[in-house]
Amino acid sequence: MNLTKLYSILERLTTKRVILVLFVVAHLVLLLMMLFTFPRINAQLETEAFDLKATGYTVEEATAMLQKLDQATINLYLFPQLFLLDVLYPFLLALLLSTLIIRLSGLIKMRAHPLLSHLYLLPFLAMALDYAENVSIALMITNTSQISAGTIQTASLFTQLKSGITTICWLVVIILFFVWLVNRKRSSAEAN
Repeated sequence: MNLTKLYSILERLTTKRVILVLFVVAHLVLLLMMLFTFPRINAQLETEAFDLKATGYTVEEATAMLQKLDQATINLYLFPQLFLLDVLYPFLLALLLSTLIIRLSGLIKMRAHPLLSHLYLLPFLAMALDYAENVSIALMITNTSQISAGTIQTASLFTQLKSGITTICWLVVIILFFVWLVNRKRSSAEAN
């Protein structure tokens, strides 16, 4: 699929109704994770789960965490956490953030600068990094005795990149929203 076709598909999803549905569904999935799976995983680990450590973790931290996992927690972490909820959430969040970026860019009539015109792709990069993080975590928790330092460092890097790019995506949405608000206020002041 080329970028023009992807943009066209996403642009059709930029209605207020679709954006609201994406927001609600994505955050319902997040709520399930925060109320159901993460509290149980965090309790067993005696710290935040790997996915929630936005600044990453050291090999020593990860090794200590892995030693605390029992089979029931590993099973819960794998499913439904990693391979259901944390597959749905990044996809829904990428759709939400991309459609918000496209809609707000259109509302402020953002110039077609090559860099700016592709900002809507950033959430999909975050999604891909989240999926890579999931696979890395699955490798770590299913092979705790033979896990290499390189695998742990790679998983930590994916976590950091995912967190950083997701934060940038939200900042882009907030900045675009404020530009839209300022433009709207100016337009209404000029009309009076």
